[in-house]
Amino acid sequence: MMKHFVLILYALISSTRLCQVAIGRIHEPKGKEISQLLTKLLDCSRYDGRLRPNYGEGPVEVSVGFWILSIERIDVVNMDFTIDIFLRQQWTDKRLDHGLNHTITLSSRWAMKKIWVPDSYFVNAKTGRMHRVTTPNMMLMLGPGGVIKYNARTTIKAACLIDLRKFPMDSQVCPLVLESYGYSAEHIRYKWEVSGTDGHSFVPSEVRLMPNYELTNINLSLTMNIYVVGNFSGVCATFTFKRSYSYFLSHMYGTSSVIVAISWIGFVVPFEQTAARIALGITSLLTEVTILNMMNNSMPKVSYVKSSDKFLIGCFVFVFLTLIEYCVVLLLKAKQKQRSIKARKSAGKQRGHILHFLAGKG
Repeated sequence: MMKHFVLILYALISSTRLCQVAIGRIHEPKGKEISQLLTKLLDCSRYDGRLRPNYGEGPVEVSVGFWILSIERIDVVNMDFTIDIFLRQQWTDKRLDHGLNHTITLSSRWAMKKIWVPDSYFVNAKTGRMHRVTTPNMMLMLGPGGVIKYNARTTIKAACLIDLRKFPMDSQVCPLVLESYGYSAEHIRYKWEVSGTDGHSFVPSEVRLMPNYELTNINLSLTMNIYVVGNFSGVCATFTFKRSYSYFLSHMYGTSSVIVAISWIGFVVPFEQTAARIALGITSLLTEVTILNMMNNSMPKVSYVKSSDKFLIGCFVFVFLTLIEYCVVLLLKAKQKQRSIKARKSAGKQRGHILHFLAGKG
C-alpha cells in the first residue's frame, strides 16, 4: 500500500514539474521583467565588462563564421581583394546566464558598452569599415547558458599576393586571417563554427561567379602567429579564385593570331610592290606593339615574364620576321640583278672580242 502511495505521489510531482516547464515555455517574460533581469545580470557588483569570461580559468573559445554578401573585385595592380561579409562570433560567458530557455536580443549600441566582446581584427586587412546605414549593422544576442552571439556586417580590403606567371590561365589564392589584437592564445582561442576545412557553406551560389573570376574553393584552417608579446590564436579562410580567360581568348589570343596571319599575306604580294609589303608589315608590327602595351598597362610591373607576354612576344617576332623575309628577298634580288648585269657585260666583251677577231681576219 505504501509503495503504491509513493508511486502516485511521484507521478503527481512529475506531472506538476512538466506543467510548470510547459507553462514556462509558453509564457515568456515581458519587457519589464527582461529589463530587471538585465539590470541584475549587469550589476557592477557581479559583472565586470572589463574582464574576459573565465579569467584565470583558461582561455575563452570564440567560434567564427561568416556569410559572403559580395566579392567586389580582385585588384591585381594593388594586389588586394575586397569582400563584403556578415561576420559571426560566438562565445560563452557564464556570468550572463539568465536562466531562461530563449534568446534575448539586445541593443547593439547599449550592449557594446556593457558586455565584453573579443577584440577581433583582420590581420591582412588594408582597410575596413562597418556599415552604419541606417544604424550600425551589428546584432548581439544573449542565449541560454550565457551563450553570446555577435554578428556584424563589414567590408574588408585585404592584401593578397598575386602570382601572374600563368596569366591569363592563372588561379589566385587569397587569405583572410582573423585573430585577437590584445589577447594572446592564453586568453582567447579561435575556432571555426563548422567542422572540417570546407567553407562552401559560407558562400551563396550567386556570389561564386564573378565577371573575371570564379570562386572555386574556400579552405578553413587555424593559425598561431608568434609575436614578441606572445602567441596569438586565429582563423584563416583561404579563397581560391580561377580566372575566366574567355575575354582574353577573343581580345588577345584571337586578335594577335589574326594579325600574324594578315602579315603573312605579304608572302603572296609581288616583291616589286614595295610600298604594299612594307605598309602591311609595319602596320601589323605596330598593332602587335599596341596590344602588348595595352595588356601590360593593366598589369602590375612584375620582374618575371607572364604567359601572355610569351605569346605576344612570339607573335611580335613572327610579324617582324615577315619584314626580315622581305628584306632578304630584296637583297637576293639585288644580287641577282648585279650578277645579271655582270653577265651581260661579260657577254658583251666576249662578243666584242670575237667581232674584232673576225674583222682582223677579214
